Amino acid sequence: MPRLSFAALVIAGAFATSAASAQDFTATLGFQNTDPKSDNGTLAGGDATVNDDWSLTGSFAYNFNPNFSVELWSGLANYEHEVSIEGLGTVASVEHRPTTLSLNYQFLPEGSFRPFVGIGYGWISVSGERSLGALSGLGISGSNADGLSLTLGADFYVNDNFFLRGDVRKLDFDTEVTVETLGNVGTAEVDPLVYGISAGFRF
Repeated sequence: MPRLSFAALVIAGAFATSAASAQDFTATLGFQNTDPKSDNGTLAGGDATVNDDWSLTGSFAYNFNPNFSVELWSGLANYEHEVSIEGLGTVASVEHRPTTLSLNYQFLPEGSFRPFVGIGYGWISVSGERSLGALSGLGISGSNADGLSLTLGADFYVNDNFFLRGDVRKLDFDTEVTVETLGNVGTAEVDPLVYGISAGFRF
């Protein structure tokens, strides 16, 4: 909750110090990779590994002055990851859909090349858990997650309305894993980078 309050204060502060009228809106459609960090914690006493995956993403942003915007970004289709445990191999697959609300700052709002940074809060909806291999046949579940998100990217404007975007996001994503008959077997520390390219339109 303290991290959520911090993100809310940052966004509220930016609104308070900017003009009330909107300059424009932007929307993007992208294809991005969710790449978990290399050390994914310990599950059932063994080192866990979570693989990466690609999926469609989209965003909608409200630009309330030339530099600042508030952006809602989300996966448009679920990401799916396989979970492996040292000594047991692949034991599960899980789907998730990330969503973030961020305050972004654009450094060169009048140029064709417009780098930006962002800070916000993210929510991870976990679903579609399936046990595999050594755990096949056992019920398995992972908890939803939330936490701070950081963004670094750049837009390249082809004309006044159309742009291409490359960006990378850091998400705080840890999920508690519960297995039938075994109970809570640990926390999968995913904490991925999400990176890729998008096409965008300003209106």
